[in-house]
Amino acid sequence: MKKLVVPVMVFVCAWVWGATVVSIAEADTVPPLLVQYPVPGEPHHVAVEAPGRVWFTMPDQNMIGRLVVTSTLEYEIITYTVPTANSSPYDLEYVTGALWFTEHTGNKIGRLDTTTGVVDEFQVPTADSQPTGIDAVLGSPTRVWFTERVGNKLGQLVVTGTASYTFTEYSIPASFPDAQPQDLCIETSDSIWFTAPGVNSFGNLKPSYWPWNPQAFVLRNAGGGSQPWAIAVDTGGYPWFTEPVGNRIGQFFPQTISFINWYTLTVAGSDPYDLAVAQGLIWFTERNGNRAGQLRPGIRTVREFGLPAASVPLGLAVDGTGCVWIADSGTNKIVSWCPPYFRSVYLPLALRNS
Repeated sequence: MKKLVVPVMVFVCAWVWGATVVSIAEADTVPPLLVQYPVPGEPHHVAVEAPGRVWFTMPDQNMIGRLVVTSTLEYEIITYTVPTANSSPYDLEYVTGALWFTEHTGNKIGRLDTTTGVVDEFQVPTADSQPTGIDAVLGSPTRVWFTERVGNKLGQLVVTGTASYTFTEYSIPASFPDAQPQDLCIETSDSIWFTAPGVNSFGNLKPSYWPWNPQAFVLRNAGGGSQPWAIAVDTGGYPWFTEPVGNRIGQFFPQTISFINWYTLTVAGSDPYDLAVAQGLIWFTERNGNRAGQLRPGIRTVREFGLPAASVPLGLAVDGTGCVWIADSGTNKIVSWCPPYFRSVYLPLALRNS
């Protein structure tokens, strides 16, 4: 375990929206919209423990990191090396007192005790399955769901103790032999949503139907060439997903003829990557667009915020205060993007007689 306390570095971006005049003097007293926290590696995914307490994976460094913002002037970083060498910790989920994560090349599910720092590992039954996305449900026992990208399965790990646990694997139907499940989210204990970019689809698993009912797995094609990537469910039970090939965000909405509401992003080829649903908004990152975005479903508007040069924003999560935390693997930083999210300013207006 490594611990580092350093001063905060800030970065301020301007957003032109045209509503309120902000003078230079006023701007000097306004908190920055973005704050950057350098970390000792390339962060990939993030999970929020509480406001100002964020966990992140660093696959290339084989580490889990924790960022604790202690004040506006200082923050603390603690890193934990995963016991299995070169295991590439990938995605993660925080559940009270424990951090669960996938070991993409280590073929394990990891659990980090956030009090002691001890890491336990659970070997996935299918060899070389490449566990990728993860979600977990608090309870007794704890239930952890994950995707097996190469194994072409969804997995469930039920843990009652360090040495007491069971795995159940759910094979995606043989009619989708190369689904490559990437991400998943838990709607209920009997409704697991996931993406399958290998077959241009997203899907749903009902574990109670498995294996006798053919409707246990339902996969829906999102359109030719599309590759749904990250997925999250809103309070209405509708899944949202990023679709990098089409440069858009999708919402499964069966009340429509096409079953999907699409929201195309403004920057071509921006490669929407991760997303989160919070406070009635959809938040997302644009890996190649060097941006983070906010989608308001009720009025169908998308607003985007430019990140610092060389940024490669990947995972994101939203805390209880509305701050968005972003893993920027391009600059080796965790970035916080907090309310009001955008500044309103007037541009100078020049008039002349013709």
